[in-house]
Amino acid sequence: MKKNNKPEQKPFNPYSIDKLNNIKPGVKVGFLKFWVSGAAFFLTFTAFFYAVEDLLIAMFLLMTLGVEYIVNKVIVWMHNDKFPTLHYLPHHVERKSILSLLATAGYVLVMIASSYFAIEGLLSIGIPSIGMLFFGFDNIGIDPITFGLVYWVMDFIWLQVKNRIYPKYMNKGNQNV
Repeated sequence: MKKNNKPEQKPFNPYSIDKLNNIKPGVKVGFLKFWVSGAAFFLTFTAFFYAVEDLLIAMFLLMTLGVEYIVNKVIVWMHNDKFPTLHYLPHHVERKSILSLLATAGYVLVMIASSYFAIEGLLSIGIPSIGMLFFGFDNIGIDPITFGLVYWVMDFIWLQVKNRIYPKYMNKGNQNV
């Protein structure tokens, strides 16, 4: 008998030609959260010239809508059996309820406050922001890139705590979203 010397074929993956397929879901979700937070900061603090409190309220509203209707939707859409992504959600309240929007508003409030105070604390001890490094130390203040990175770190801490409290969402099973 002759042995078949053909290599074993892998199952066809229709998404294999997509370059974004090789990037892990955690990196995609992290970049999306960084981008939405930086974009919300940029839109509010460069488009308007009001008091800081008014700008923070505008950014809070913009980020609440961005997280609820962009970030959370993408995380749920990316979830599958091979790459589960539901543990990247900031909360696990039913998506089609007003409670989901309120839970997202609470999450965004905590994230904005913690990011803002963390950056102010870093600036007060002499650590420059990324905008200061790029544009000179005369531009003292928070910039969108620094805010997005600190927001991303605060979100990482939030997710670590949330996933320790609710470990059932770390499993690969089907969850109701």
